Amino acid sequence: MSLAAIPSRETNAASEGRRSAALLERFTPLMLLTPALAIAVVFFGLPALTMLRMSFNLHVDQRLFVPGLTFDHYGEIVSNPLFRGAVWTTIRLALIASLVTVMLGYCFAMLTWLKPRRWRLYLMGLALAPMLVSEISIIFGWWMFFPKNGLLSYALVSTGIVHEKISLMYTEFAALVGLTYLSLPFCFFILLSVFDGIDRRLLESSADLGAGPFTAFREILLPLTRGGVLAAFSQCFIWTMGTYATPTALGPDALWTMGLLVQEQMLSKHNWPLASAFAMLLVAIIAMVMFVARSLSTRRIDYHD
Repeated sequence: MSLAAIPSRETNAASEGRRSAALLERFTPLMLLTPALAIAVVFFGLPALTMLRMSFNLHVDQRLFVPGLTFDHYGEIVSNPLFRGAVWTTIRLALIASLVTVMLGYCFAMLTWLKPRRWRLYLMGLALAPMLVSEISIIFGWWMFFPKNGLLSYALVSTGIVHEKISLMYTEFAALVGLTYLSLPFCFFILLSVFDGIDRRLLESSADLGAGPFTAFREILLPLTRGGVLAAFSQCFIWTMGTYATPTALGPDALWTMGLLVQEQMLSKHNWPLASAFAMLLVAIIAMVMFVARSLSTRRIDYHD
């Protein structure tokens, strides 16, 4: 064996080792994600495909469904004024509740971020409180707050703001308050995690350079937290679009939402294909909002880079 062949073998072994390390580094994230992807496909992907197929089945007589292929259920959603109104009402409630939730959550998260450490646990515990009780318990609480003889009416009359008892129960305002209350903790913790990644010395530097509070907020905090705002808005929108118990229990009888229609068509009317069509439309609307939010977030990140 010649001496020149030994370095050549060592070089080949080193190059193969580097290639193996590069392949391992490349596929390690995929290997780590494989269990989560498998769970998502089995428990979310396959049911979604089954529901999509169900939406094209036939509904004959009182049977739950009859295997077939029809677009009539999607056409009924578009042509029926009641169904169109329910879709628009759901989107409108979700948008308003999400905007209000993001504004309140942003202010609360910024306050918690600026407070000393000893205050953070108390404020975080306060934000966590709605998540410690069930949605039904929260609805019962609002039932004692909004009626004519409830706490709100008593407080308004006692302070002299109004002279007669009022009732906000079974109004759209009560439904919006309930939706905001339920989604606020999720929004708060998303935004707080974003604020915790910001160096507070940026605010001190801006103050040293003569920037006022509003200027520092507009030029520093808002650009750095835009991604978190979009993520919080998306989370709130998903939550408020899908829930039906709170708006049904607190809102008026005429407040029809897509979640309520899915429940009614599935359990009361036994029309599984139409209920699946509503569910797929709900998924499509949420996916569109998520795509738009993701696109806006990516554009802003590219802009700042």
